[in-house]
Amino acid sequence: MAMTVYLNNTPRAAESGRASRRQLRLPLHGSKATGAEIEALVHNISATGLLVESQVSLEIGEIIEVNLPHSGKTATRVIWTSGDLAGCRFEMPISPATLSAAQLRSVVRPDAVVPDDQPAPGAESFGLRLQRLRTARELTQGQLALRLGVSEPSISAWELDKARPKAGRMEALSVALGVEIAELLGVGEAENLNALVERAKAQIARAAGVSPDKIRFTIEM
Repeated sequence: MAMTVYLNNTPRAAESGRASRRQLRLPLHGSKATGAEIEALVHNISATGLLVESQVSLEIGEIIEVNLPHSGKTATRVIWTSGDLAGCRFEMPISPATLSAAQLRSVVRPDAVVPDDQPAPGAESFGLRLQRLRTARELTQGQLALRLGVSEPSISAWELDKARPKAGRMEALSVALGVEIAELLGVGEAENLNALVERAKAQIARAAGVSPDKIRFTIEM
């Protein structure tokens, strides 16, 4: 489920010696966009970046300051754009506590609905699912790491939910485990990811004048 945020229409003047920056504000219960802001959507937020959809024309290299819980103003840089979508990378990775608090902002509503891309209380996390699938294949963390070309501590961090594989690593991980990506991610999360990818492909295809099946890309955050 996408999280509604509020993004400045135009960059605000910054302090002396710094470039102007846009401000992105996460919602608080009952808050609304001001006259200088418009509503935008964050489709995904991770320790290293976020994916924003808005009608604001964002440029590659532009800096957006996000006011995150626990961390305060955190700078993120636009690294790619496609139509209304913009991939942004934090200048410094955010902490797990900050990430969890930011994700919870999307459910601060009277009906308290749990977002689709977050496990419900008691549900299996990505790390536990990965551990279960790995042990079912009778693979050690070291053996899986060798197949993927990553370090063993990386596998451990994934299984402890301290980190997540990059988007381009998910397919290789599903092949190594002999499962579909939908099973690796969980059905709800896979559906959201696939829908977002197909939407981005369609937008790029229209701009390039080709069919969506000709579009291939990898997003690294």
